Amino acid sequence: MAASMKGLDPSLKKYLRSNKLPDVYEALITGLAVMCPDDPHQFIIDNLKYLIEYGTDELEWDLFVAEFMKPVNRIVSESNLEFIFNLDDESMLMLSEKYENIVTAMPTPEMYEKAYQHYNTKSKKLCFCAWMQYYLIKKKKRLDLEKKMTRAATFHSHRMMKMHLEEWMEWVKYRKGRQAMAFQKIQHVLNVSIGRVIFEAWHTHTLDARRQREYFEINLRRLERGENMEDEDSFGQGTGEARDSLSTLPRKIAIQHHTYVEFPAEQYSLALTMIFKYVDVADLARCACVCRSWKVITQANTLWNRLDFYQVRNRLLDGVTDKVVTKLLYKCRPYLIHLNMRSCQFVSEPSFTSISECSNLQDLNFSECVGLNDEMLKLVAKGCKILLYLNVSHTNITDASLRTIAKYCSNLQYLSLAHCKKFTDRGLLYLSSGKNSKKLDYLDVSGCLQITPDGFKNLSQGCTNLQTLLLNDFPTLSDDCLTPVANRLTRIHTMSFLGSPLISDETFKRIAGNKSLKKIKIEGNHRISDVSLRAIGMHCANLEHLYIADCQRLTDLALKSLSTCRFLTVANFADCVRITDKGVRQLVDGPCGPKLRELNLTNCIRVGDMAMVNIHKRCHNLTYLSVCFCEHISEAGIELLGQTHSLTSIDISGCNCGDGGLSSLGNNSRLRDVTLSECANITDLGLQKFAQQCKNIERLDLSHCMQITDGAIKNLAFCCRMLNVLNLAGCKLVTDLSIQYLSGVCHYLFQLDVSGCLLITDKALKYLRKGCKKLKMLTLMYCKGVSKNSAQKMMRHVECVQYSNDEVPSYFGY
Repeated sequence: MAASMKGLDPSLKKYLRSNKLPDVYEALITGLAVMCPDDPHQFIIDNLKYLIEYGTDELEWDLFVAEFMKPVNRIVSESNLEFIFNLDDESMLMLSEKYENIVTAMPTPEMYEKAYQHYNTKSKKLCFCAWMQYYLIKKKKRLDLEKKMTRAATFHSHRMMKMHLEEWMEWVKYRKGRQAMAFQKIQHVLNVSIGRVIFEAWHTHTLDARRQREYFEINLRRLERGENMEDEDSFGQGTGEARDSLSTLPRKIAIQHHTYVEFPAEQYSLALTMIFKYVDVADLARCACVCRSWKVITQANTLWNRLDFYQVRNRLLDGVTDKVVTKLLYKCRPYLIHLNMRSCQFVSEPSFTSISECSNLQDLNFSECVGLNDEMLKLVAKGCKILLYLNVSHTNITDASLRTIAKYCSNLQYLSLAHCKKFTDRGLLYLSSGKNSKKLDYLDVSGCLQITPDGFKNLSQGCTNLQTLLLNDFPTLSDDCLTPVANRLTRIHTMSFLGSPLISDETFKRIAGNKSLKKIKIEGNHRISDVSLRAIGMHCANLEHLYIADCQRLTDLALKSLSTCRFLTVANFADCVRITDKGVRQLVDGPCGPKLRELNLTNCIRVGDMAMVNIHKRCHNLTYLSVCFCEHISEAGIELLGQTHSLTSIDISGCNCGDGGLSSLGNNSRLRDVTLSECANITDLGLQKFAQQCKNIERLDLSHCMQITDGAIKNLAFCCRMLNVLNLAGCKLVTDLSIQYLSGVCHYLFQLDVSGCLLITDKALKYLRKGCKKLKMLTLMYCKGVSKNSAQKMMRHVECVQYSNDEVPSYFGY
């Protein structure tokens, strides 16, 4: 086509140009290339009709392309159009020459002007290039001179520094000599002083031994003469008043164990065992009835600044009643600071009136208190105006109570409204507009499903200084609820979303924008992915505690993103089944690896021995590790954990651990808490070797280790006498003999579980009553050999006994 257009008459070419034939051609080609119509011929005819009808005034290159498909750049370039239509400048010039009959034999003035401009421009360019070359040569010389001057200055500076260093070294040598002389003199004085102290102690000891020898010689001669040594009053020493070891101690020692007071060495052990600060309210009342000395000690103010009725609610005959509460509060109301009324179901208005009279009360717990309502809380809030901590979880308070708190509790910092179902968004509005809204830094609204996005908006507008927010057990919590929280509460550093499955990545990206976040808990959320953890790892540089459990979309990329959190010390990834050895390696290889103290990989089924290798290499401060049901961890991996001497607590339940792995685990003598549940390959031999190495073990779980017999328990009891908690549930070969060994040696045992041990009988309970005086919790589920009468009798001696003689469940594997 270009060849055919080349031979056209210039007048025809001008006609084609004036009627925009190249533009029409470009628009049609662009439409065909982009729209790709099914019938191109019809497409061209329709568009030409459109041009005939509307003209070419608004013609554009993309006129025949639909609006949503219009390309950014031209499809057909102008050079191609000129080549096709052959409308170059030369042809147009020939056309103008033909029609204007311009014939020039001599140069025109315009041509002279153009030639002059070209010559002038070329001359300027030559001059500029010459000048630029000259300038560059001068610049190079200047730069060379500057480098030489810099080297000279550096050389001079180094020479001066060398001279000063030599003088300083001479001075240091002189000072070290003087220090060595002074140290020798001080060492000599220290040795003389120590020798003097040792000599004085030896002299005192010799005099005491001499007096003791003389005392026994005198008493021996008296016995030889037949004199009665019991004539003296051994109780009151002739005064008629009975005495005890605690009464002879200084009063300050008997009351407070934190205060250091010098007293004779023979009384020191008594001071540690007879401290009234460790005694609860019920026992303290009983101690006051022993003697006059004890009664005086129990009246000390420091013993009554804290009352905990929750701890003694089951020990009182009628429970915690109004009579008990009013009597004790009347006694200690001037100096009472901490009061715990949790689960006190029998208290009513008299008790709340007495509480309102405790004007110095700062810590108050009404959790699960059935008698608490709006009127009672208002009565207490009016009297206790300096409250700092208030817990009203699991109560029936309404918006009126929150209005009361906002009005009267102007110093409140801690507030728990967990599982309070009757307040609404208006209550949160009252709370956020009250006097204490700027001071409140801890709020727990877990389980309060009635709160809507408007309630969270009200909360975030007023309580802008919140630092801790708990939103657990909140299945209706959505992104709309947390948007105002993430945008306004910028000082928050602790957030908990346990049981909140509807939160998505978008919300966590907003929360991650809060750079002060230090602790976050998420559980049971299958919507969040690695995107959330990437945002947290990127923005939350001060993150210390991370709890991400049962979030099954998380992969190794999430752990890689968290490796940049250099202050991370606690990490929990339980039930995140897509995490592998690679993710664990990327996490511990980061800056947080040496600082990790707790790591939970429970049910991370793809984690194996390589993860244990990396943990052993990098996590030198790790104290707690859980790898429950990580089936790919073999005894080789467990052996590496035995060489990780920083570990004090480990859980390898359901792993492939046998006697060899357990023996290797015993190489770590610092272990205090070990869980070996459902490790079916463990036998008496492995447990014996472990017990001989870890003699300071305090908590041990051997549940469902079915090859354990009485022989292993015997070795365990005699080697590990500091046992506090022992779980033997499902150990079907354990008999009464094991309980006899434990009760005879392990006197510190306070929790024991023998559920499903069918060979345990009533005889075992007799051994426990005699030997384990500190036993607080005993579990006897599915123990058919234990009678109901024996279990009920055991309940008189043990605080909590769980008993049933039902059939053993199938999951015990019998």
